[in-house]
Amino acid sequence: MKILLVNPPDDLAILGGGSVFVPKLEPLGLLYIAAVAKRAGHEVEVLDAFAEGLSQEEAFRRILAARPDAAGFSSFTSNGAFLYTYGRLLKKELPATLVVFGNVHACVFAEQYLRNGCCDAVIHGEGEYTFTELLKVRGTGSDWGAVPSISYAKDGAVVTTSAPSYVEDLALLPPPARELVKRELYDLGPLSTFRLTSAPKGKASRHMFTSRGCPNRCDFCVVHHGGRQRAHSLGQITAEMELLINDYNAGYIFFMDSHFISDRRRVLDLCGEIRRRGLKVSWGCTAHANCVDEELVKAMEAAGCADMNFGIESGVQRLLDGVHKGIKLETVEAAVRTVKRHTRINVTGLFILGLPGETPADSLETIAFARRLPLDMAQFGILTPYPGSPLFDELSKKGELDTGRRPDGTLDVSVWPRYSAYLSFSDGGTVWAAPGHTSASLKEMQKKAFRSFYFRPKPFLTQLKRMRWTDLPLYLRAFRDSFL
Repeated sequence: MKILLVNPPDDLAILGGGSVFVPKLEPLGLLYIAAVAKRAGHEVEVLDAFAEGLSQEEAFRRILAARPDAAGFSSFTSNGAFLYTYGRLLKKELPATLVVFGNVHACVFAEQYLRNGCCDAVIHGEGEYTFTELLKVRGTGSDWGAVPSISYAKDGAVVTTSAPSYVEDLALLPPPARELVKRELYDLGPLSTFRLTSAPKGKASRHMFTSRGCPNRCDFCVVHHGGRQRAHSLGQITAEMELLINDYNAGYIFFMDSHFISDRRRVLDLCGEIRRRGLKVSWGCTAHANCVDEELVKAMEAAGCADMNFGIESGVQRLLDGVHKGIKLETVEAAVRTVKRHTRINVTGLFILGLPGETPADSLETIAFARRLPLDMAQFGILTPYPGSPLFDELSKKGELDTGRRPDGTLDVSVWPRYSAYLSFSDGGTVWAAPGHTSASLKEMQKKAFRSFYFRPKPFLTQLKRMRWTDLPLYLRAFRDSFL
């Protein structure tokens, strides 16, 4: 079959100055699905409308021109309006095309998408094997009920076959089919929140995954994947690193795992394998303070680690406990100081303002905590309760959140673009504000946080050394929208 996989366009204009922080990343989820579909003998094409900067109309014309037998779409709430509008049009223009939606957003709104004729099926969980199985069933005319982890419309009802499924053995997956997208479209970007280190001049920045899932249960997060973390083999990881270094000119790689260092033994073994293979590349990762120790961070630095991002979220223990972060502030402080005392790894602290129960005084305490830590960089976001997170479910049930669902079964998709962590840098309002805050007061608190942290000699000079003069216009725009 002729397959088209689509990363939909996203309206960055609504984000205002926040758009400068949005990196263009290869759609690896789609590229893994593409690789499995290719292995099954299908002809696969990938359209990354977001990376190409296509308008919704341009993207739709490209999809129609491809005339695929099946079209699969990755969904985020910020681009969900495109799926709602153009999915219905696609089914009218190409009724024989199998239209499939995936990712967390589509799962949350599966019933509305299906009842409104936007797609034929929604995949729940990881889609590599499910999508290929759905193609097989469509080709043979078999009953869709035999395909696990999908929702589809049948006889006026929406049927869900089983709970979300996940790939248990990642070693069986082929590498993502990066050859299907234009490599020149992608880079982590000079103002990416992912890393402080820049790739050497003339080199590219790339990203990859070494594992999937997260053992933690933070209420604001959607990346639970069944609560189990599964890892790629060391051979897979280092082979992909070699590919990025040799074929994609990568001088820097960010490991996008939700929790890279959760398995200490695995990380130590990976660092040893990187050194054994002589892979000369800087890299960064996410980190949880509970898992840090001196031996580990020294081994990571020796293997090329240049950046660690800690999800700290708040400087108030009561708020961390309230969102089930599973961390103590003293552990956070000890972890950050361990990294800075024993290595030259850059440490970024990631904070969320406006957590449930947070008062303005609590916000100021979080800012003070960030200043007290020996961080090289800090990011202060405003809470966005994304669909699929426990917090989204809780606030929706309380009627505190506009989800777009209407009593008559329709969707008002105009609210969905506001579900973005970058929206606070624009003139638009945040999607939710904790009691005691308003959208405007949270945005002002965010600017106060940036000013308080960066208007000090060391953080300011760190950013100045990071900057390339060719990126000066981006920095000026970010300064205007983040600080003023």
